Amino acid sequence: MRRKIVLMSLLLAGCIFISSNAIAAWTQAKGHSYNQLTLSHYKTIEKFTTIEKHETVEGFSKSTDVKATHEKPYRNEEEEFTASKLSYYVEYGLKDDLTAIFSGGFEYVRSNDILNNTEDTDEVSGVGDIILGLRQKISDNVAGGPMSVQLDIKIPEAYDYDIPVDFQSLGDGQYDALLKLKYGRGFSWGYAVLDAGYKYRFANVLQDDSEAYVSFKPSDTVIVSLSGGYNATPWLSIRGKLDWDKSIGNARVSEDFVTYYAPDGMSDETGKTVMILDTLGLEKDSITAGLALAFTVAKNMQIVASYDWTLDGTGPFKDWNFGAFKSSNSSIGETLSIALAYSH
Repeated sequence: MRRKIVLMSLLLAGCIFISSNAIAAWTQAKGHSYNQLTLSHYKTIEKFTTIEKHETVEGFSKSTDVKATHEKPYRNEEEEFTASKLSYYVEYGLKDDLTAIFSGGFEYVRSNDILNNTEDTDEVSGVGDIILGLRQKISDNVAGGPMSVQLDIKIPEAYDYDIPVDFQSLGDGQYDALLKLKYGRGFSWGYAVLDAGYKYRFANVLQDDSEAYVSFKPSDTVIVSLSGGYNATPWLSIRGKLDWDKSIGNARVSEDFVTYYAPDGMSDETGKTVMILDTLGLEKDSITAGLALAFTVAKNMQIVASYDWTLDGTGPFKDWNFGAFKSSNSSIGETLSIALAYSH
């Protein structure tokens, strides 16, 4: 099996590049807006996987074959993958209780894998996924805070997408629909926000070199996010967040994308299917954390510096047992970002 794992890391970490309003449970007043320009950089050289691989080098070529599969995920070293993005996020109040949302930007993606067999390039750039959304306020006062419902649609039409085991792309190619329930609460010292949602992921149908059609559908995902901020001074706030994405396990893949691993003495047809879980990242679970410092530099304007990382049971978390919340089939990466936010 050719080594084409990291070219899907953008799929696994796409959420890190969606800018969001820090007080996202609230709606914008009619005619008012929240704007955020963000420069982000993501890097990963490891992932959680159930597949142990064996790498061989012949001359100038390198290939990777499946050596064994394991019941539990473990850390596996991968080729380096980086993604940088300049993104713009805006909320605009259509009415006091209805807010329109747009997010998109220019991306630069680089992988140490060969990204395009014909062009022999290891990088791609351009406009990535576009997010369009609507947030409707349900109530101004649920246990002391507002509650809203939000629908986001991910649109992949701004970039070319081809067979993912051979070509690097700026996104994962298919439409997604995310429905979220959002609750916020303001305090004298800051705020707290709780999001819970369900992401439905549509199927992706592609045509290969033989003009046959292949398809795959990433698993739908349950999403839970807890975030908050503390006003340390009139000009500085400290923010934190915890995001959990859980696959429900309904991914589908056409036979062309199936790779079998067969232990000694077994035929390939009886081996375990591995590509659907790992290479395409179709059934990922992840838990990530983030910290940010927001500096007020002018009226209605802030500069926000943030760092996000995958909780992987190492470093200060090496003794933690995440149990059902553990990451699986997910890249282990980190993101640094700087953002300029302006409210009007």
